[in-house]
Amino acid sequence: MLKPFLSVAISALCATPAFAAWQAENYDDGQFTLPYQLYTPQQHGQLPLIIHLHGSGEAGTDNQAQMYQGTNWGPQYFASAENQSIQAAYVLAPQTPGPMRWASTTLAPYNYKKTPSTESMTALLHLVDRLLVENPDIDPARVYITGLSRGGQGVWNAMMQRPELFAAALPIAGSADPKQAKTIKHIPTWVFHGSADEVTNVDYSRQMVDAIIRSGGSTSTIRYSEIEDGGHSASWVTAYGNSDVYRWLMKHHKQ
Repeated sequence: MLKPFLSVAISALCATPAFAAWQAENYDDGQFTLPYQLYTPQQHGQLPLIIHLHGSGEAGTDNQAQMYQGTNWGPQYFASAENQSIQAAYVLAPQTPGPMRWASTTLAPYNYKKTPSTESMTALLHLVDRLLVENPDIDPARVYITGLSRGGQGVWNAMMQRPELFAAALPIAGSADPKQAKTIKHIPTWVFHGSADEVTNVDYSRQMVDAIIRSGGSTSTIRYSEIEDGGHSASWVTAYGNSDVYRWLMKHHKQ
């Protein structure tokens, strides 16, 4: 369960720079301080917000590792000139410390109802709420969430905590609780996983996709891409290999 929303002061959330840029900030909800970076596009008007959750290798408190500098992965993919030219969007890249995961204590599936929200996930959802209040240029009907590995697990967890928030989701090589599939079956979701993943078992994604379909989801809301003989990183290398995922996200709006 989420802790009660706490009123906090956030600096520079509504500042619009003269050019598209990343801004490094810290968000304090009174219980936890969450480092994050926010990409603000040059364009104005109602624009989407994309949230990217990093994997284990990018955990920390430096507010840098989660940026995947020098790659086309994660935040760099979504803020790339190519994808931003398709649709300008805000990109939020938070960071959780090494000992803490976005959702559970391991990468394996877990019992959602018996697992409290982590401090980092609680703070992140509070931050998103605050961004939607403070920045009128963010379209509340187009909030998307994506992440890889422990971040993929975080995507599933955020969807289950706030099934009304997201217009679409992209969990990559993550795990969740299949018993909660009914609560998220309405959210357009594209899942990526390598069949030979040596870190997060591919069965975790298979079980979630199957559970969503069995609970009433359909191919109009759930897509599954399994990379044959692909290891752990093959899932996000494939997902971020072209603009297909970006275009898919951008076509979804909440009713």
